Amino acid sequence: MAASTPRDPQYVVRLMEDAAQANLQDPLRRGNLIELPAEGDALLCGDLHGNSANFRRLVKIADLSGHPKRHLVLQELLHSMYQDTPDHSHVLVEEAAVLKNLYPGQVHIILANHDQAELYGMDILKRGRSVLRAFGEGLRESYASDTDTIRKAYGKFLRTLPWAACTRYGLFMSHSMPNRQYVDLFSRELFTQGHADDDTGKQSPAYRLTWGRDLEASTARKFLDRIGAEVLVTGHHPVKNGYVAPSPHHIILDCKDAHAACALIPLDRELALEDVVARIQYLNF
Repeated sequence: MAASTPRDPQYVVRLMEDAAQANLQDPLRRGNLIELPAEGDALLCGDLHGNSANFRRLVKIADLSGHPKRHLVLQELLHSMYQDTPDHSHVLVEEAAVLKNLYPGQVHIILANHDQAELYGMDILKRGRSVLRAFGEGLRESYASDTDTIRKAYGKFLRTLPWAACTRYGLFMSHSMPNRQYVDLFSRELFTQGHADDDTGKQSPAYRLTWGRDLEASTARKFLDRIGAEVLVTGHHPVKNGYVAPSPHHIILDCKDAHAACALIPLDRELALEDVVARIQYLNF
C-alpha cells in the first residue's frame, strides 16, 4: 500500500494533540467507556491495520455529515499485516485523527493491542517481521529526521483511546475479551472509572482485555455478565470471510483486507446476535 505525501510535521503534532483532546472530551465518554445514546445508529468496524482504502469506504458508508445521529466505532489502526510491502499504517493514524477532529462526538476509536504494542514496546512478530521496526521504517520514509517527534505525537493520541463502547440495550464492543482466568478483574465500573496512564501497561486490565485470545462461549457469557451486557462485538482475531460468530454471544469483525465486513446497527432497541449478523455488510462487494 503506497504511502501518501507526508504532512508537515508541525501540523501532525498539532493534529494528534487535538485528536487526543477530542478523545478525552468525547461527550459520550464515561471513564474509558463510550456510552452510545438510545437513538440513531452505529457502524461497528473490525481491525483496519493500516488499510486506508477500507477506512475510506467505511467513512463513505457512515456518511457522518448526512447522518448526524450516526456513530462510527473504529479499532486497530496500526501495523500493516502485509509482510511483502512497507508499513505505511501511520497514514491511517493521521486520517483517523482528522476524522475524529471533524466529528468528535460521532467518531470513537477504541484501544487495541497493537496500540499498546506501540506505546510500551511490546513487539509483535508477523512471519518473522517485527511490527514495531516495520512501523518505524515506514515513518522514517515519510518523516526522516522528524520521525521521533511524530512517533511521540502518535503516542499522546493512543494513550487517550477509550477501552470500549456500548449501547443502552446490551451490546458491548471492545477489541477482544480477557482470557477466562482474568474475567473476574472486570466489571462495568472498571470501564467507567478513570485510569492513570500506567494502568494500560503490561499486567493491567487494559492489557488483559485487548490481548486475550479466549473464544470459549462460557468465557464470553461470564465476561458479559460481569459487564452487564448481552452481545459482544470484537476484532483482534483474523477472519477470512470478514466476520464470524464463535459463540451465541460473540461476533468478530475484520476490516483489514478484501473481505472486510462491518455492521450498521440501530441504537434504539435490544439486538440479539442474529440481529447484528443480519446487519453485517461487506466493504468491497
